[in-house]
Amino acid sequence: MGSRIMHLIIADRVSEKLSIQCKGQFLLGGIAPDAAFTRERKTKSHYYEGSLEDGTRCVNYERFAEKYPVDIQSEYGLGYLIHLIADDVWMKHIYFKNNFKNRLDADPGLLDRWHSDFRKLNGKLIEWFECGDLEDELRAIGVPENNISEIESEDLEKFKEETINDFFYTEDDLKKELEVYSLKQILSYINLAVEEIINFYMAVTLRIS
Repeated sequence: MGSRIMHLIIADRVSEKLSIQCKGQFLLGGIAPDAAFTRERKTKSHYYEGSLEDGTRCVNYERFAEKYPVDIQSEYGLGYLIHLIADDVWMKHIYFKNNFKNRLDADPGLLDRWHSDFRKLNGKLIEWFECGDLEDELRAIGVPENNISEIESEDLEKFKEETINDFFYTEDDLKKELEVYSLKQILSYINLAVEEIINFYMAVTLRIS
Protein backbone atom coordinates (compact mmCIF):
# COMPACT_ATOMS: atom_id res chain seq x y z
CA MET A 1 0.00 0.00 0.00
CA GLY A 2 1.04 3.61 -0.35
CA SER A 3 3.24 5.29 2.25
CA ARG A 4 2.14 7.76 4.92
CA ILE A 5 3.49 10.68 2.90
CA MET A 6 1.68 9.48 -0.23
CA HIS A 7 -1.58 9.32 1.70
CA LEU A 8 -1.04 12.83 3.11
CA ILE A 9 -0.35 14.22 -0.35
CA ILE A 10 -3.45 12.52 -1.76
CA ALA A 11 -5.54 13.93 1.10
CA ASP A 12 -4.05 17.38 0.57
CA ARG A 13 -4.86 17.40 -3.14
CA VAL A 14 -8.38 16.08 -2.57
CA SER A 15 -8.97 18.70 0.14
CA GLU A 16 -8.26 21.44 -2.40
CA LYS A 17 -10.73 20.00 -4.91
CA LEU A 18 -13.48 19.50 -2.30
CA SER A 19 -12.84 22.74 -0.36
CA ILE A 20 -12.42 20.87 2.92
CA GLN A 21 -12.80 23.28 5.84
CA CYS A 22 -10.90 21.48 8.63
CA LYS A 23 -8.00 20.14 6.62
CA GLY A 24 -6.09 18.94 9.68
CA GLN A 25 -8.82 16.47 10.60
CA PHE A 26 -9.03 15.39 6.96
CA LEU A 27 -5.28 14.73 6.87
CA LEU A 28 -5.50 12.76 10.09
CA GLY A 29 -8.30 10.64 8.68
CA GLY A 30 -6.18 10.19 5.57
CA ILE A 31 -3.57 8.22 7.53
CA ALA A 32 -5.84 6.67 10.18
CA PRO A 33 -6.48 3.20 8.66
CA ASP A 34 -2.77 2.40 8.96
CA ALA A 35 -2.79 3.08 12.72
CA ALA A 36 -3.49 -0.60 13.30
CA PHE A 37 -0.40 -2.46 14.40
CA THR A 38 -1.26 -6.11 13.80
CA ARG A 39 -2.09 -7.87 10.55
CA GLU A 40 -5.51 -8.88 11.86
CA ARG A 41 -6.41 -5.35 12.92
CA LYS A 42 -5.09 -3.87 9.69
CA THR A 43 -7.24 -6.29 7.69
CA LYS A 44 -10.28 -5.02 9.59
CA SER A 45 -9.31 -1.35 9.41
CA HIS A 46 -8.85 -1.59 5.63
CA TYR A 47 -11.97 -3.63 4.87
CA TYR A 48 -9.95 -6.12 2.88
CA GLU A 49 -11.79 -8.78 0.93
CA GLY A 50 -10.58 -11.52 -1.39
CA SER A 51 -7.17 -13.18 -1.56
CA LEU A 52 -3.68 -12.14 -2.60
CA GLU A 53 -3.10 -15.69 -3.81
CA ASP A 54 -5.67 -15.55 -6.62
CA GLY A 55 -5.55 -11.81 -7.29
CA THR A 56 -8.98 -11.02 -5.87
CA ARG A 57 -7.81 -8.93 -2.90
CA CYS A 58 -9.50 -5.53 -2.78
CA VAL A 59 -10.50 -2.81 -0.33
CA ASN A 60 -14.28 -2.70 0.07
CA TYR A 61 -14.49 1.00 0.84
CA GLU A 62 -18.20 1.06 0.02
CA ARG A 63 -18.78 -1.25 3.00
CA PHE A 64 -17.01 1.29 5.21
CA ALA A 65 -19.21 4.08 3.81
CA GLU A 66 -22.31 2.00 4.51
CA LYS A 67 -21.19 1.23 8.07
CA TYR A 68 -20.38 4.86 8.90
CA PRO A 69 -22.83 7.02 6.88
CA VAL A 70 -22.76 9.82 9.48
CA ASP A 71 -19.02 9.73 10.19
CA ILE A 72 -18.03 10.10 6.53
CA GLN A 73 -19.77 13.47 6.57
CA SER A 74 -17.06 14.67 8.97
CA GLU A 75 -13.60 15.63 7.75
CA TYR A 76 -11.97 12.83 9.73
CA GLY A 77 -14.36 10.13 8.51
CA LEU A 78 -14.13 11.32 4.91
CA GLY A 79 -10.35 11.32 5.18
CA TYR A 80 -10.49 7.71 6.36
CA LEU A 81 -12.66 6.83 3.37
CA ILE A 82 -10.30 8.38 0.84
CA HIS A 83 -7.40 6.42 2.34
CA LEU A 84 -9.30 3.20 1.63
CA ILE A 85 -10.02 4.24 -1.96
CA ALA A 86 -6.35 5.14 -2.49
CA ASP A 87 -5.28 1.74 -1.16
CA ASP A 88 -7.68 -0.02 -3.51
CA VAL A 89 -6.13 1.92 -6.40
CA TRP A 90 -2.67 0.83 -5.18
CA MET A 91 -3.78 -2.79 -5.01
CA LYS A 92 -5.15 -2.79 -8.55
CA HIS A 93 -2.70 -0.52 -10.37
CA ILE A 94 0.59 -1.06 -8.51
CA TYR A 95 0.55 -4.34 -6.59
CA PHE A 96 -1.19 -6.66 -9.04
CA LYS A 97 -0.14 -4.94 -12.28
CA ASN A 98 3.51 -5.27 -11.27
CA ASN A 99 3.16 -8.88 -10.10
CA PHE A 100 4.37 -8.05 -6.59
CA LYS A 101 2.87 -11.17 -5.01
CA ASN A 102 5.03 -13.53 -7.07
CA ARG A 103 8.04 -11.23 -6.91
CA LEU A 104 7.89 -11.09 -3.11
CA ASP A 105 7.55 -14.87 -2.92
CA ALA A 106 10.60 -15.30 -5.15
CA ASP A 107 12.71 -12.60 -3.47
CA PRO A 108 12.07 -12.03 0.26
CA GLY A 109 14.56 -9.15 0.23
CA LEU A 110 12.27 -7.20 -2.09
CA LEU A 111 10.11 -6.09 0.84
CA ASP A 112 13.09 -4.38 2.51
CA ARG A 113 13.94 -2.54 -0.73
CA TRP A 114 10.24 -1.62 -1.08
CA HIS A 115 10.24 0.01 2.36
CA SER A 116 13.62 1.61 1.67
CA ASP A 117 12.15 3.21 -1.45
CA PHE A 118 9.25 4.56 0.59
CA ARG A 119 11.74 6.30 2.90
CA LYS A 120 13.68 7.66 -0.09
CA LEU A 121 10.45 8.84 -1.69
CA ASN A 122 9.38 10.87 1.34
CA GLY A 123 11.70 13.76 0.62
CA LYS A 124 11.39 13.48 -3.16
CA LEU A 125 7.59 13.73 -2.96
CA ILE A 126 7.59 16.53 -0.38
CA GLU A 127 9.93 18.54 -2.63
CA TRP A 128 7.95 17.73 -5.79
CA PHE A 129 4.62 18.81 -4.31
CA GLU A 130 6.14 21.57 -2.14
CA CYS A 131 4.06 20.33 0.77
CA GLY A 132 6.37 20.58 3.76
CA ASP A 133 3.71 22.71 5.45
CA LEU A 134 1.60 19.57 5.93
CA GLU A 135 3.87 18.71 8.85
CA ASP A 136 2.72 21.83 10.73
CA GLU A 137 -0.93 21.15 9.93
CA LEU A 138 -0.60 17.61 11.23
CA ARG A 139 1.18 18.74 14.40
CA ALA A 140 -1.51 21.29 15.15
CA ILE A 141 -4.46 18.92 15.02
CA GLY A 142 -5.59 16.80 17.94
CA VAL A 143 -6.88 13.27 17.66
CA PRO A 144 -10.70 13.49 17.56
CA GLU A 145 -13.23 11.56 19.58
CA ASN A 146 -13.21 8.42 17.52
CA ASN A 147 -16.43 6.68 16.53
CA ILE A 148 -14.63 4.48 14.01
CA SER A 149 -14.17 1.31 16.02
CA GLU A 150 -11.35 -0.17 13.94
CA ILE A 151 -8.84 2.43 15.19
CA GLU A 152 -7.84 3.20 18.79
CA SER A 153 -7.23 6.87 19.61
CA GLU A 154 -3.92 6.18 21.38
CA ASP A 155 -2.67 4.20 18.37
CA LEU A 156 -3.61 7.07 16.06
CA GLU A 157 -1.71 9.53 18.26
CA LYS A 158 1.39 7.33 18.07
CA PHE A 159 1.00 6.91 14.32
CA LYS A 160 0.61 10.65 13.87
CA GLU A 161 4.01 11.16 15.53
CA GLU A 162 5.57 8.53 13.27
CA THR A 163 4.14 10.35 10.25
CA ILE A 164 5.57 13.68 11.41
CA ASN A 165 9.01 12.01 11.50
CA ASP A 166 8.65 11.26 7.78
CA PHE A 167 9.16 14.97 7.09
CA PHE A 168 12.80 14.79 8.21
CA TYR A 169 15.18 14.11 5.33
CA THR A 170 18.56 15.32 4.08
CA GLU A 171 19.97 16.51 0.76
CA ASP A 172 21.72 13.16 0.50
CA ASP A 173 18.36 11.41 0.87
CA LEU A 174 17.07 13.31 -2.15
CA LYS A 175 19.94 11.96 -4.28
CA LYS A 176 19.44 8.30 -3.42
CA GLU A 177 18.34 6.08 -6.29
CA LEU A 178 15.09 4.14 -6.06
CA GLU A 179 15.33 0.35 -6.44
CA VAL A 180 11.75 -0.90 -6.73
CA TYR A 181 9.62 2.03 -7.85
CA SER A 182 10.13 5.10 -10.01
CA LEU A 183 9.09 8.64 -9.14
CA LYS A 184 7.05 8.77 -12.36
CA GLN A 185 5.17 5.61 -11.33
CA ILE A 186 4.31 7.01 -7.89
CA LEU A 187 3.23 10.38 -9.30
CA SER A 188 0.94 8.55 -11.71
CA TYR A 189 -0.50 6.55 -8.80
CA ILE A 190 -1.18 9.70 -6.77
CA ASN A 191 -2.94 11.36 -9.71
CA LEU A 192 -5.05 8.27 -10.37
CA ALA A 193 -5.98 7.91 -6.69
CA VAL A 194 -7.14 11.53 -6.54
CA GLU A 195 -9.18 11.03 -9.71
CA GLU A 196 -10.83 7.84 -8.39
CA ILE A 197 -11.62 9.52 -5.06
CA ILE A 198 -13.26 12.53 -6.70
CA ASN A 199 -15.28 10.29 -9.03
CA PHE A 200 -16.57 8.21 -6.11
CA TYR A 201 -17.35 11.31 -4.05
CA MET A 202 -19.32 12.88 -6.89
CA ALA A 203 -21.24 9.65 -7.52
CA VAL A 204 -22.18 9.36 -3.84
CA THR A 205 -23.17 13.02 -3.71
CA LEU A 206 -25.46 12.55 -6.72
CA ARG A 207 -27.07 9.48 -5.12
CA ILE A 208 -27.76 11.37 -1.90
CA SER A 209 -29.20 14.41 -3.68
